[in-house]
Amino acid sequence: MYRLLILLVLGGAAWISQGCSMKSVAVGMTADIMMDGQAAMEEEQDLEFAESSMPASIKMIEGLLKADPGNQDLLILMAKSYGGYAFAFMEDRYEALQEDSPQKAKHFKQKAERFYSRGKKYALQVLKYQNWNFKESLSKDFQTFEKSLEGFSESDAPALFWTAYNWGNWINLNLHSPEAIADAPKMEKLMSLVLQMNESFYFAGPHLFYGAYYGGRPPMLGGNLEKSKAHFEKALQLTDRKFLITHVLYAQYYAVQKQDQILFQKLLKEVLDAPDDIFPEQGMVTQLAKQKARRLSARQGALF
Repeated sequence: MYRLLILLVLGGAAWISQGCSMKSVAVGMTADIMMDGQAAMEEEQDLEFAESSMPASIKMIEGLLKADPGNQDLLILMAKSYGGYAFAFMEDRYEALQEDSPQKAKHFKQKAERFYSRGKKYALQVLKYQNWNFKESLSKDFQTFEKSLEGFSESDAPALFWTAYNWGNWINLNLHSPEAIADAPKMEKLMSLVLQMNESFYFAGPHLFYGAYYGGRPPMLGGNLEKSKAHFEKALQLTDRKFLITHVLYAQYYAVQKQDQILFQKLLKEVLDAPDDIFPEQGMVTQLAKQKARRLSARQGALF
């Protein structure tokens, strides 16, 4: 009798284990499909359609994570999706409404902050899985945090990038917050590590990030226009000037601060004159860049 009970228990455990394994395999296969879906979304040139479609896609990925919480591909996809949605639609709406409707602008700013925080949370989960010392160091001093980063390798660049991207954009929206000022050195250290590992990652993302980072801050908070320009120029070079959001951020964060109106006009004209299919794989970013360029051009009188 006891032997039979043991066999039944072991058999049940094996069945449960097999079931969990099959579920993970199924989620993994679905994750590959979701990656393809993400690529299709990035090709979409209709911004209104993309904005209305992305939330459902994001929630579907979150549902898959419920079934396989440790799936790192899905965690990275969530970090990228929340960060992209916040930047392309929530923060863009905030910028568009700031002057004419401050209360509505505040609403979209808060939503952008919330989505950046979610994106950061998902990317951080990957880093914590990979590096226990890093997990422990998040609540400790900067030297301990910096030391923990030695445990990462180039294969960790995606998680490092999307953590810093979401974290950095949240900080940019809260530059007057003591919490943001305190977080900035750790966030910046993560992005500097990605820059060392792979400067071309995500369309020269580290250079694009630093261009905005150095251009959008006063000197007392780490701003440096010379460094800003150098990073934007490198980003343009590495992407053959096809990733048009680079031009827009270059105009917004460097040319305006430098009060270089000629460069400002040149960069935005290049965006507006570019064919819609200049970078087919990034059709959504192309249209977002054109939308932002039109808005910046219309505000030229107030900016210079």
